[in-house]
Amino acid sequence: MIRAIIIIFFVSSQVLAQEQSALYKVEGNGLKQPSYIFGTINFLPQFGFFIPEEVKKAIEDSDVYVTKLSLKPKVQRKFTEAVKIPNNGSVDQYLNETDQKKLQTIIETYGGRNQAYNNFYSHLQPIILVTSTTALTLQNNIVYPEMELEDIAKDSKLKLVSLSNVDDEIEAFKQFPIEDQVEALKYTINNFDDHIKEYKKMVRRYHKEQDLEFVKKVTFKATNESDLFRKVYYDDRTISWIPKIKKLIKSKSAFIALGVPHLVGDKGVVELLRKEGFTVSPVVIDFVPAKSSN
Repeated sequence: MIRAIIIIFFVSSQVLAQEQSALYKVEGNGLKQPSYIFGTINFLPQFGFFIPEEVKKAIEDSDVYVTKLSLKPKVQRKFTEAVKIPNNGSVDQYLNETDQKKLQTIIETYGGRNQAYNNFYSHLQPIILVTSTTALTLQNNIVYPEMELEDIAKDSKLKLVSLSNVDDEIEAFKQFPIEDQVEALKYTINNFDDHIKEYKKMVRRYHKEQDLEFVKKVTFKATNESDLFRKVYYDDRTISWIPKIKKLIKSKSAFIALGVPHLVGDKGVVELLRKEGFTVSPVVIDFVPAKSSN
């Protein structure tokens, strides 16, 4: 009996390990060619950054490269303007003097002088500052995976497709309650060392174990676990993309790069496509480059 329990545990552990991947292959349900889904993190340390060969090949074998939002400069600029506090407001209006000084110190420490704080950072909405302060700690050691993936897609002459437009993105972002944003920012600036340690742990878990559930957990923690924001910004939009994805992969082979929270869970792309009858299987990849035999 004990041996049977051990065997069941061992087999279950193997299945879990096999399921944990950042890359998934979509087949079946009448598809003439496979498509791929890849889970990304917005930014990563550049030192040690590596795109697995399996991911590169999946892109090169596809017809279209799909993201949630276009990376064109004019689109990104419009979004950046939209996530500023309305009417030229300042984040200082939501923080006490002590927290203001902590935030300003963090920004100045990692490369943003006082003028940068007053002219730019202080005008960003609180949740954007949670992300910005994290990115600033990487300084020049930062890379944006979606941009790197898009470069490979462009080199392979893939068509670029977006699942949503910038207005949809902005409208979804507006649903994030300011109270939750402020609480998320306060937690970040008052526990900044722990916040950065958790980000680094998330990166390690992503690279070493491809533990997308952990990445999603840390991502939502940074939003003060706002249920409304999760529903509107993640769940509802992911669900709305499924008809578009289905139509796209019926006619073309697609490489779909989305933020990790859009992939996992019962409202993630992986499970939603499975419910539509597709076979969605994890692909074994390694984020560590193979050592040369020379």
